[in-house]
Amino acid sequence: MTDTLNTIDDTPITAQAFVPGHITGVFRIFDEKKNPLECGSTGAGFSVEIGTLTTVSVIQSESLEITTIYNDEYIDANVTKTVVRRLVEEYERQFKVTVTHKSSLPSGVGFGASGAGALGTALALGHILDSTMSDTHAAEYAHRAEIENRTGLGDVIAQTLGGIEVRIHPGGPGVGKVMNIPDSESLTVVLAGAPGLKTKDILTNPQSRTRINAVGDNLVEQIIDSPSLDTFISCSREFTKAIGLYTERVNAALRDLDDSGLSQSSMVMLGDSVFCFCNEEQSEQAVGILTKYWNISQVQVTSISKAGGRLVSW
Repeated sequence: MTDTLNTIDDTPITAQAFVPGHITGVFRIFDEKKNPLECGSTGAGFSVEIGTLTTVSVIQSESLEITTIYNDEYIDANVTKTVVRRLVEEYERQFKVTVTHKSSLPSGVGFGASGAGALGTALALGHILDSTMSDTHAAEYAHRAEIENRTGLGDVIAQTLGGIEVRIHPGGPGVGKVMNIPDSESLTVVLAGAPGLKTKDILTNPQSRTRINAVGDNLVEQIIDSPSLDTFISCSREFTKAIGLYTERVNAALRDLDDSGLSQSSMVMLGDSVFCFCNEEQSEQAVGILTKYWNISQVQVTSISKAGGRLVSW
């Protein structure tokens, strides 16, 4: 535990972490184990350069108080608060904790916002509590919080790694196994998304779960056997059609992208959202198509994040 926690009560101690957003294209649910670290998903997705900068500030206190702010709005961020409670309980301390998320990731659209916030909180607060805490151990708290709140299965382990990944064995950091798919340095990613599908509703719906798992098993195996961007795209498309969770907007946008030769695209799991891989020259065309279906503020141009979540100041 860091000595800095014994400083004057009204002097806040702060740390910052940045975590990339994460997009899933195909997955299979594994969440029946009692230990949350053994729960998660297999599947494939990718991390993006847009993400969340999380600042954690603590002051010693007689009782635990948690304040969470997301893009200047005070919100009741249950996943973030779960991370804080678990960490503070383990280290048997009492603090006033303020967690401030500055994010390019809209909530509830499938871009990994809750995982980014949870992981950033765990990395920053974990370092404040124990400067020797490994990133993997900190990330365990974030994964547990996602599983307990039913907000995600595989985002956190992917966001610790970065790149285009295949989750080949389910579980949280330290338990799950992940491999990377090589990608082109010049790959541009165009994202469009809006709230619509609630992850918690789908993960707790027996019909959705059965359909996802029946289709996901085979497709994840295909990607493991042939780990390439083309296989990822084709399996993501097949998954989207088979599970039938796409909105009319997603369906129409993907048809339009295909007709324009921008076929390296698919639905974001889980959201009223799509992703499109292209080169820099094609990105303007992709944005033009997607703004027919989403507001310009809901369309973002980014790239693959080669790095995962990390501390940036402490």
